[in-house]
Parts: sequence; structure tokens; C-alpha cells
Amino acid sequence: MASNAIASNPNYALDIRQAQAAGRLSKNMPVNKKAWETAQGLEASFFQTMVGSMFEGVKGEGMMGTAATGQDTWRGMLIEEYGKSISAKGGIGLAPQIYREMLRKQESSAHAVQRPNP
Repeated sequence: MASNAIASNPNYALDIRQAQAAGRLSKNMPVNKKAWETAQGLEASFFQTMVGSMFEGVKGEGMMGTAATGQDTWRGMLIEEYGKSISAKGGIGLAPQIYREMLRKQESSAHAVQRPNP
């Protein structure tokens, strides 16, 4: 179910600035589009798993009944969109935490490469 959840987010810089204003990211955190989209994608994947588990065991209903053709496919797509939507609207704050850790890890890796070996 995991996909490229927020790959075309044109407001990534605004999202990062809002997270900084809300205190979820430090004010001097750099803006990195790929890292932010990856963090939002991971948060969306988390929500897809949560929402998907809520639908386990739910049978078809309404006009389609219990044996509707393609019902599981459509439900999977709906769950995927729920996850994307929840994450894009701020989620529960996982994306800023993931983003911060990604940049911290990236920075520590860059420093490790630059240090000469004695």
C-alpha cells in the first residue's frame, strides 16, 4: 500500500515553515524538499496502515453487497488516499520528527566523510 504519497507537494517550504512556527521544528532547520516529501510519505504510510486495520473484516454493504467485484481494490485506494490526506493536513506530527532525524543523520554522515582518518 505504500506509495509516493506526497511527491508533488508544491507547498513543502510553507509546510516546513509552519512546523517551525508551531515549534515542531527548530527555526534554523534547512528546507529540503526531498527529505520533507519522504517524511510526509512515511507518515502517510503509517496512517494507511492504521486506517487499513480499521477496515479489516468489514464486508461490503449497500448496493454492492458482500461480493462486489473490485471492492477490495477500491477500498485499498480509498485507504491510501485517507493516509495521504491525513498526512498532508498535518497528521499527528510524525513528518516533522522524521524530517528532523533525516537531516540530522544526513549531517552526521557528511561530517563523518569530511573528517580525515588519523
